[in-house]
Amino acid sequence: MKCPHCGQFIENSLFKALRPYRNGNAVVVTNVDYVIDVGSRIRAIIEEKHGKSKLVRGYQLVTLKKIAKSLRVPLYVLFSNGKIELYEVDRFSLIRSNPFVSFAEQEPILSGSIKDLGNWIYEKFLSDAPPSKKVRRGGVVVKR
Repeated sequence: MKCPHCGQFIENSLFKALRPYRNGNAVVVTNVDYVIDVGSRIRAIIEEKHGKSKLVRGYQLVTLKKIAKSLRVPLYVLFSNGKIELYEVDRFSLIRSNPFVSFAEQEPILSGSIKDLGNWIYEKFLSDAPPSKKVRRGGVVVKR
């Protein structure tokens, strides 16, 4: 399997192990780039893409959408090519699994720098997070 963005071969153990069973079976092997987990709750799923094209493999987006929907969290696609563009994917919209989903005609919810992205993540997910608990164990303060 080749990455549609960089052209490099993507071969991992799971993909290799499932190769004999993929013919004729609807098996999707994909990964999740980022999971934002704050406190005791998963808050968001983010897929990051590099390159000039604003394309995501359809089958990957369908799988990520299923994950986000089952966790009841938002799904974002982050394009990074000198500047940051962040898009939110409607978890309840119909997404086709054939070849690519284009974000070229959509409006990003964030466009800017890495610092802008950090500020947005802080405001959206971290600012209302409960503080870490400090526990004393044998005279040492441990954060949990």
